[in-house]
Amino acid sequence: MEIQKRLFSLEKIISMSERLLTTFDIVELLDSLVDNLTSLLDSQGATLYLVDPLENRLVSQSIHSNGVKEISLPIDNSSIAGYTAVSRSSLHIDDAYADLSLIHPDLKFNHKVDEQFGRRTHNIITCPLLINNDLIGVFQVVNKISGDFDEDDQALLRSFSLVAAIAIMNARLMERVMQAQASSYNVMENASDLVFIQNRNGVILHLNRSATQYLQDNGRNTNVIGMPFIEAFPELSNFVTEITKVVDGRLDRAVSHGKPSYLILAERGVDQQIEKVILLIRNVHNNTDEPQRPLED
Repeated sequence: MEIQKRLFSLEKIISMSERLLTTFDIVELLDSLVDNLTSLLDSQGATLYLVDPLENRLVSQSIHSNGVKEISLPIDNSSIAGYTAVSRSSLHIDDAYADLSLIHPDLKFNHKVDEQFGRRTHNIITCPLLINNDLIGVFQVVNKISGDFDEDDQALLRSFSLVAAIAIMNARLMERVMQAQASSYNVMENASDLVFIQNRNGVILHLNRSATQYLQDNGRNTNVIGMPFIEAFPELSNFVTEITKVVDGRLDRAVSHGKPSYLILAERGVDQQIEKVILLIRNVHNNTDEPQRPLED
């Protein structure tokens, strides 16, 4: 590969990386990875397999090859992707129909996919996706449009695979965070305690069912979203001071076990600035005049 062409390819990887590393929708990400890889290597098709640790198999997550919908392979030496997973090394095969036993005695190309969809696979390159030496998947790219895959293609695939592995782990982590957050919000929504979510400036963003019922029981309007907390709940105004301490002090939380007992939690954005504050009040009907001094962590 000429120096200029190599630099252009590396620039493409960098450009792709900026977008891929900030894509947190896992389905969108997987499709984008295969789209970009197919274009990057000027190939007719590509497949991204991810590891299913429970079944010890590779399962195709995104395939860009006409007619193929899903492939599931054991993680062993009987298939090209499986061998890549076991050996954790790349493969470069110029003729998929050649005798592959020189690579490993059990290794064979599966002709059935070609036969089923009336095509012929010519050349293949693969690369494992590794994070801290943990295997998360395998890329398999087939049929270079012009000529054969070469060492430069393999180098590009290795570089792209590193970016892809990080992007997948980021998306999975974000998915877990979102699931945990959704679970937490579900618990708060159905809690018997009063829960208020407001922004750092004290404007109400959300009330749970108990807080809404509290307003109804006191014969007040429940349409308070967007109002300052102190205006919507003047009888709870003493809590504003405690929330201000959390925001101004950049604390993660404040807790009081007095009557009423309460918990204040801070939610931060990507810049680590406090964006939301969650106020949970228990036994609010017993005493709302003077919140106890919080135990700050």
